[in-house]
Amino acid sequence: MTNNWKYALLVAAMFPTAAAFAQSGDQGRKAVDLGRYQEAKSIYKSQLNNKNADNAYFGLGDVYLRSENVDSAAYYFNQGLAKNSKSAINMVGLGKVEMAKGNRVGAEKHFADAMKRGKKDSHVLASIGEAYLMAPEATEQDYNKAIEYLKQAVERDKNNAEAYLLMGDAYLKLGNGGQAMTSYDNAIRINDKSPKAHLRRGQLYTSSRNYNEAEEAYKKAIELDPNYAPAYSDLGELYYFAGQYDRALSTFKQFVDMSENTPATRAKYASFLFLTKDYEGTLREVQEVLKTEPNNKTMNRLLAYSYLELGKPEEALKAMENYLSTVDQNSLIASDYEYYGRILARNNQPAKAVENLEKAIALEPTKPELYYDLANMYAREKQFDKAVEVYNRKQEKLGASNTDYFHLGNAYMMAEQYDKADETYKKITDANPTYAYAHLWRARAQSNLDPETEQGLAKPHYEEFIKLTNGEKEKYKKELIEANTYLGYYFYLKGERENAIKHWTEVKTLDPTNTQAETALAEINKTPSQKKRR
Repeated sequence: MTNNWKYALLVAAMFPTAAAFAQSGDQGRKAVDLGRYQEAKSIYKSQLNNKNADNAYFGLGDVYLRSENVDSAAYYFNQGLAKNSKSAINMVGLGKVEMAKGNRVGAEKHFADAMKRGKKDSHVLASIGEAYLMAPEATEQDYNKAIEYLKQAVERDKNNAEAYLLMGDAYLKLGNGGQAMTSYDNAIRINDKSPKAHLRRGQLYTSSRNYNEAEEAYKKAIELDPNYAPAYSDLGELYYFAGQYDRALSTFKQFVDMSENTPATRAKYASFLFLTKDYEGTLREVQEVLKTEPNNKTMNRLLAYSYLELGKPEEALKAMENYLSTVDQNSLIASDYEYYGRILARNNQPAKAVENLEKAIALEPTKPELYYDLANMYAREKQFDKAVEVYNRKQEKLGASNTDYFHLGNAYMMAEQYDKADETYKKITDANPTYAYAHLWRARAQSNLDPETEQGLAKPHYEEFIKLTNGEKEKYKKELIEANTYLGYYFYLKGERENAIKHWTEVKTLDPTNTQAETALAEINKTPSQKKRR
């Protein structure tokens, strides 16, 4: 949905594609859409003894499957088959269970059996398509398989809006936004009162960065159903990425208030609080979730992250090491290594910090901040050559901006490679000749190449800096003192008395207590006889 790494890593989608419960009752289906799984369970259980029993068992199993309770899901699908041995939809359910376990061969056997029982049933076909769409570690082949079944579903029933929604999701997974939008539009054509269809359009517009259309789509979903919580969630996230943080938080809070009060809902709210930099609020929500779900992966991750952001590195280290001890190392994401590296740095473990920042870069090589953090870590350890190497690596991978040239130039300065530093800063002045600070940085590099000020290498750059600051003495006070001090000394050495006095007087004007300027002016103003007596 976004290129913001924190969102991508911390906010899991709470509302996966809803199953096509074509015959199971609108209220149960709606509760699933809203993420109200306890409510959905109650609705489906109330239908177990009526004419919708077949689909009610399937609905119950599907809710448990979404809650990652595979055994309970299998129980209800089997109960559905026990009540109706010819049930095609519950045979699909057993296939979904095997798919969740990673057993594709077993899943496809169940799907084949379901097809024999109900190959003309659009609901069955759509549910098989959804199974491929939601498969763990789904591949392009899975998404194409899903589309194959969903196309058959709409051929059987041209008014199966849910199948079109699922088809849109599958096309979106394949990166085919055009076909995805066509599918969502078909769903709206069939049922223009469907808030979920408008939500999907909004999500697609968001992914293509058409934020105005996305906002309108989310608002349309809310207009159709003011209690449709997912639309508030996505609209809040949209406001967040637009930088409208107050609006984002208030909108997202509406989502929380409307949603079922579960650890999953609170976990998502904690994630959103983290995104909006309310780290105290994040910590409170995280701790509440962990009371009932002590092994919640995302919350344990956020616990460590929040402690670091709150300036509590020791607590952050303890929380991060606890988190790392409880998760599969293969499931770690780039930000885990990034935060662990930063936490280790704050706990005076530079070698391990560097190791983890390198791992973060390996997983997310396009994130510039990781290179900056790693280079800064090397610089703090006075390994300036390695800092230079990191900045060069970043430029090779991601290209260079003036900010990159600044950082690289500074690294060269710290490595005492002043010619390289000047060469790097020059790239900034070439691209932006009126950028005053770049001339100041060049002056400093040139000054170090001419430590006795014999050649005056820094002179033209300090003069250019003074010219470009255009009389804004208060804003550039410190730097102007530096520039005039250099020039005053340079002209003193050259015997250019008036120019020397001019620049030392300027230093004195900028800083009346500057003893160096006082001493210099007193020396310059001595009479020849006074200098001789000395």
